[in-house]
Parts: sequence; C-alpha cells; structure tokens
Amino acid sequence: MLYKGYRLLAVDGSDLHVPTNPQDTQSCITKKDNSKPVNLLHLNAVYDLLSHTYTDAVVQKCHTKDEHRAFCDMVDRAEGKPAVFIADRGYESFNDMAHVQEKGWFFLFRVKDNSGGIVSGFSMPDSDEFDKSFSLALTRKQTNEMKQLLKDRNAYRFVPSSSTFDYLPARNSKGIPVPPYVLSFRIVRFKISDDSYETVVTNLDADSFPAPELKKLYHMRWGIETSFRDLKHTLGLLHFHAKKTESVLQEIFVSLIMYNFTELITSHVISRKKAENIPI
Repeated sequence: MLYKGYRLLAVDGSDLHVPTNPQDTQSCITKKDNSKPVNLLHLNAVYDLLSHTYTDAVVQKCHTKDEHRAFCDMVDRAEGKPAVFIADRGYESFNDMAHVQEKGWFFLFRVKDNSGGIVSGFSMPDSDEFDKSFSLALTRKQTNEMKQLLKDRNAYRFVPSSSTFDYLPARNSKGIPVPPYVLSFRIVRFKISDDSYETVVTNLDADSFPAPELKKLYHMRWGIETSFRDLKHTLGLLHFHAKKTESVLQEIFVSLIMYNFTELITSHVISRKKAENIPI
C-alpha cells in the first residue's frame, strides 16, 4: 500500500523486560536502592504504517544500545519501492539523514524546537511558522579557506572526528582531497494547537508535501506506538518463557512474525453488514 507513490515506514524503539540474569552485564541494570536487578533488551523496529506489518528489527542489549546505528543498518538493507522513513526526535542526526539520502529515499524526522538540536545551528526566519530549504555542505576540514566558509552556518557545517558520519573519513589525509558531503533538506515548523508548534526536517518535495501534508504524515507515526502495545499485551512480549538470550530473541522474532501473519490475514477479511428485513 502506497501514499502518493511511497511506502510509509515508521522507525522507533521499545524496551523489553527479560528474565533476570545478573551474569549478563550488558543487559542487567542494578538499582541503587539494592532492589532486584532487571535485564532489558531494546527492540528497534521498522513498521509499515499502511500495511500494518513489521519489515525489519534489530534487538540490542540496554548497555550497548545504539538507536542511530540500528536505524542506519535497517535503512541500508531495506528493499522494495521507495519509502518515507518517519521517526521521532531521538533520530535527528545528519548521519541518519544521509543514509536515507544515499538510498534515494525520503525522511521525515521530528526535531527539537529549541537549543540542543539540529535547528539551533541555523539562522531561521523570525516567525512562528516557516518552511525553509537548505543545501548543507558537511566537512571535517579545518583549513583557513574552510574556516571562512564555515562562518555561513546555513551552508557549511564542521563535523568533528568524535561525531559519527559515515560518508566522510574520520581524519583527512594530507594530499588526498575530500570534498564536502552535501545534504539537502527542509526545516518546517507548523502549528499543532492554539499555543504549540512542532518542527520537522525532511527531504520530501515542498510542492507535493507542504506543511499540512507533513503534519498528517507525522501524526500517522503513532501507528508504531500502538503496534508495540499489541506486541506486548496481546502477543505476550511482557512475559517470556525462555531465560537464555538466544531463546528470548527467538521469542521476539516469533512474535513479530505472528503479528505480521495476523495483520495480513485480517486485512483480507471482508466485513459484511447483516441483511435487514429478510424473512426467516
């Protein structure tokens, strides 16, 4: 099922409580009040909002959790018709955006509306609502010439070696020219209630996807939240039969497959209204 020719893929994560195992230090959380420790796994998933099925998943242990890496891995191996990846604030990252751009697909991320996020680094319109396009050159160079260009923060941005960006080398080798990586996107701010606004970043076309369309698409992202609830409460991912991590992983993916199977079956059920005034 497509929306204006695209699949809509929501990406999000959810913690799963698994049987307690203090020996598994990568998933065990010891509380300061000396209460019973707990073990957590983190489920990263891609959910097709129109077909109501999961298309990919990565399970990580809580102490080694990396949602950005899981997102990039799932984007890189995604197949099929072009899609729009829709995600919440935890995924705002130039690297995440670049992985989608390299695939030739599209992203729609909700971003922080104040300091600490992508938006805070740009000179934005002095208005409550706006839709501004950028072509941002990312570089790790610190030559005198580049330092002058970097003063224009709407066009150039320095990426330190401590920041993950897979399309630039961590360090520039002398004599080997490395051109900046150009990332194209829009930053859009729109009203959602009388006194509140949301900001998103996207590379969707402004004519086909103006602000009202982006607002509608982001609202649809809630489908992955309700799917997590069904996974846990209906399919039983709140309680596991196994104790070993390998067996727990098996239960998680069995539940994902069963969820998809159920949704595919119910999508083909034809609902018929009871006939009226038919004599028995």
